[in-house]
Amino acid sequence: MLFLLVLGMEISFAQHYYTVHQIPDPKIIGTGYISNPDMVLSSNTADSLGHTISMLENKTKVEIAVVVVRNFEENEDIFNFALKLFNKWGVGKAQANNGLMLFIAADRKQYRFVTGYGLEGLLPDAALKRIGDHYLLPAFKKEDYGTGTTEALITIAEYLGQPANKKELDQLLGKKGMTAYPWFVTIIPFLVILLLFVLVLGDLKKMTPFISQEKAKEIIGYDKVNGIGCAGLLFSIFILIITLGFEPVISWFKHLDTFDIAITLYVVFSFFLLFRYFNALSAIRKANVDDLNFVTTVKTLNSRARWYLIASPLILLGLITESIRNKRSAGRFKAVLDSQNREMSRIDRNENKSGTPYLDPGQLAEEKFEVNTYDIWVSQDLKEQKIVSYEGNQFKSFEVCPQCNFRTFKYHKVIPVIKPTYSKEGEGKEARTCGNCGFEELIKMIVLPKISLTGNDSGSSGSGGSGDSSSSSSSSSWGGGSSGGGGAGGSW
Repeated sequence: MLFLLVLGMEISFAQHYYTVHQIPDPKIIGTGYISNPDMVLSSNTADSLGHTISMLENKTKVEIAVVVVRNFEENEDIFNFALKLFNKWGVGKAQANNGLMLFIAADRKQYRFVTGYGLEGLLPDAALKRIGDHYLLPAFKKEDYGTGTTEALITIAEYLGQPANKKELDQLLGKKGMTAYPWFVTIIPFLVILLLFVLVLGDLKKMTPFISQEKAKEIIGYDKVNGIGCAGLLFSIFILIITLGFEPVISWFKHLDTFDIAITLYVVFSFFLLFRYFNALSAIRKANVDDLNFVTTVKTLNSRARWYLIASPLILLGLITESIRNKRSAGRFKAVLDSQNREMSRIDRNENKSGTPYLDPGQLAEEKFEVNTYDIWVSQDLKEQKIVSYEGNQFKSFEVCPQCNFRTFKYHKVIPVIKPTYSKEGEGKEARTCGNCGFEELIKMIVLPKISLTGNDSGSSGSGGSGDSSSSSSSSSWGGGSSGGGGAGGSW
């Protein structure tokens, strides 16, 4: 009988580890501001605290939620758990994000304040930490959760009631009024930005020469800049989401007002137009083998691109870069003199792409690998010619070939000798090769690893998350606010 009695007591007092979805929303179950499923607070204490919070909310216009449980998910820390719960319920007004939650886990002896985005400046983490240390911890050590919570919230209300803070709170709540403007006022920024975007995009299209599919496949410096820029932008967005969390970023987008959305759209279009500008430069480069024709066409583009800056200030980076490049090559196209001190004519490489009969195959190979660029000058009587070389973008990446004496010698690749299989390693040679004459210099022999199977036989990952992607405040009557993790916590 004694054993059964003890067993029954153990079962009745068994620990309940709540998930975010299991904690009852007080707005739904009708308990006002307090979720107290384990009855850690007595009914009288909960009623008294609820009355106090109601008065504080009327005074400060801050939505307050208090959650008191014994324990929650073992694999979660209190910071993440409280933040998820806050965003699931949507504590605070949607436009102002003026929510405050106090989450208490009695058996873990931990508490956590969570503030909405709008309160992070008014209630700094350090201030909340001091309030928690002064009021919550001494009372919680005595298991007097009602008194500690009440005194802490009253102190916060008095702090927010100070004239400077009250003014900022009023301005915060005043954000809602921005949506009261007539529709034609809120849509003007969008129309202006779209018009600018369409005009610049259309003009860039006119200035971009048509190139064949074969030429379009070539990867040159401008394409690399575009690729790095796009990758960098996507990586920055990814890091932002990883750092802040997916929910806060989505919430930030949800609570943008019309002006903020217009500014965000402008920034996105600025990056898009910058990349489109470099696409135009790439097309001009591919369409003009001759450097003088390229420089002339780019100058024409950039003279028009000055007004593009209204739509995309980022294009200034391209304008500055091309301006510096033009200054460096300013003296290059000045006519050279023949033996009779007469100006010579420069061969237009757009018309004579092969350089025949002036350039030999080695020089053409250097041009192909962007090692050197050659200007061809011919006298008026066609009896004299001068070939002038200029370093290309890849000059330092190549060396002079010991066999053909052209600067086309470079570490090329690993050349397989015996191809690897799924069951056997292969053999290859690491070699330096000449792109002109094919001369090869062996660096070393290497082992090629076996081909590995890359199937999905490792199995799919289990349900490690708690399904918070469905979190929403649409089913509650909180205001729809959100938090990025501001607040403070402690333990006793």
